[in-house]
Amino acid sequence: MLKRLSCLIVDDEPLAIDVIENYLQRIDNVDIRRCENAIEAFKLFQEVKFDLVFLDIEMPLLTGIDFLKSIKNPPAIIITTAYRDYAVEGFEWEVLDYLVKPISFPRFMKAFERAIKGIRTGSPQDAGVGEDQGFLFLKTNKKMIKILTSELLYVESLKDYIKVVTTDHTWISYQTLTSITEKLPPARFMRIHRSFTIALDKVDAVEGNCVLIAGQQIPISRECRQDLLKRIPK
Repeated sequence: MLKRLSCLIVDDEPLAIDVIENYLQRIDNVDIRRCENAIEAFKLFQEVKFDLVFLDIEMPLLTGIDFLKSIKNPPAIIITTAYRDYAVEGFEWEVLDYLVKPISFPRFMKAFERAIKGIRTGSPQDAGVGEDQGFLFLKTNKKMIKILTSELLYVESLKDYIKVVTTDHTWISYQTLTSITEKLPPARFMRIHRSFTIALDKVDAVEGNCVLIAGQQIPISRECRQDLLKRIPK
């Protein structure tokens, strides 16, 4: 039998809490707690270990983002807010999902199932890793830039940095090639060399030990060549 899931709803609007609580009550094996401000939630965190938190952003005294900054080893976090503008900042803090009010039950369940997937495997913050969400956020020049995966051509390692090349732009970001590759859907992307991860559907040609993407020759390691040839769409 699966263990009961401990959930906390933090929102300064009681009606908004009621909506999430009503959705959670339709699911078995869920314990629900509620707080009407982040300070109350912070105090509760000292006493109770939660698996999943539904967190509003705009709250008096302490915002949801400030709350996230104040806690160590946060559980899975799903942001619930009326303001779309907070999406970038939320993803910078590695929240699991971002729900815009009013929240429909199907959209709620999609976020909840992602959370369950991560919690059951022991890595709630990575529940969405490798799923094709259609985009990812890239931190560059003190900003978070939304990159559409459909426009991503390849990623090149530059020691402590990476170069992300899309159809119309090139971005430099301070992270490893391994970390960004793990966030890309494996069905569409492949690491073909210690320094390169490519979009398989953007390959224009294979020439010896290189692929050609948008006029750029990219090396293929000996170990990856046969696998790459099998995976390139034909």
